[in-house]
Amino acid sequence: MKIIEFDQKNKEITVKPENLNDLWTLYNVISKGDEISARTQRRVVLKEGSKGERKTMRLKLKVETVAFHEFSNRLRVKGKILEGPDDYVSYGSYHTFNIEKLQKITITKENWAKYELRRLKESSKFENNFIILLIAVETGLATIALITNFSHKRIATIKSHIPGKRYQQTYRNKALIEFYESIGKVVKENLTSHNVNLTIFCGPGNTKDYLVEYLRKKLNSSYLKRIETCHASSGTESAIIETLKSKQLARLKKEVKILQETELIENVLSQFALDADLIVIGVDEVSNASEKGAIKQLLIADVMIRGASKDHKLKIEEIITNVEKSGGEINILSTENVAGEQLENLGSLVGILRYKF
Repeated sequence: MKIIEFDQKNKEITVKPENLNDLWTLYNVISKGDEISARTQRRVVLKEGSKGERKTMRLKLKVETVAFHEFSNRLRVKGKILEGPDDYVSYGSYHTFNIEKLQKITITKENWAKYELRRLKESSKFENNFIILLIAVETGLATIALITNFSHKRIATIKSHIPGKRYQQTYRNKALIEFYESIGKVVKENLTSHNVNLTIFCGPGNTKDYLVEYLRKKLNSSYLKRIETCHASSGTESAIIETLKSKQLARLKKEVKILQETELIENVLSQFALDADLIVIGVDEVSNASEKGAIKQLLIADVMIRGASKDHKLKIEEIITNVEKSGGEINILSTENVAGEQLENLGSLVGILRYKF
């Protein structure tokens, strides 16, 4: 993220996002009620009855909604127009910015929280998205998910009746091929439409290996450039989560943010099992522990920050400042993936303590 100018007096920051991760950072920094100004295109009707034409202009909006679209590499910010060329816009009407990489925008807030400024300055070490297509498969059942640095989406569940081995082999083989074909269609579609870095097949027994062998024969070799297989207990969603926790994928942690976040949640759950008294949950407990300098590691679900009220944000900022002062580690997790969902279910704010008090 390139910070072009910070006008402290007017509480304005002009930035230029340089990659997809910077857009994700802006998604978590821009809130309802903020003011955003940028150059944009808007359809203008100059003659009655005409379709109008698109004009480039600079507008300022009062933000109402923010949406992150990782696969189209853009951030959509919708709001009411506050400023713009009088000839082309009516104030109070709506407009949507489609913010893309290398597009300069100016953000004005009533108050900038320290953690918001820090996130803009630091952005993240993940400069590029890392996409995994993960297929969990057992005989007659497959679950397919798309895993990125920003989200975890189950895209298909495929079920098929496969006759048992006591039935005539030709019937069983025919059913298996139809099952593999159904999986292959979804795999090919996603490998074609997304820049997948790694395809993983997991599951019990040899079904995953037979599937890989089948797909290698049926698909162009360019589709399956980098693939791996690993053992998992089933062909369900739980097998996908099991695989993300596996030691086999541990080496990818530097590239894949979701693997780091999965490990963080596993550490919390392990600490629960070892000594639950070293865990604090919720704003009140976490705030009390942070004031005492007792928090070693703080986990915050992004929903605690994004779109939160002014008073709530001030409380979160106070907790973060206390944890920073005592040398604690702070992690903000996305609720678009399983790890973030687990954190949200735990209360959205969790601290691991250095000591009991």
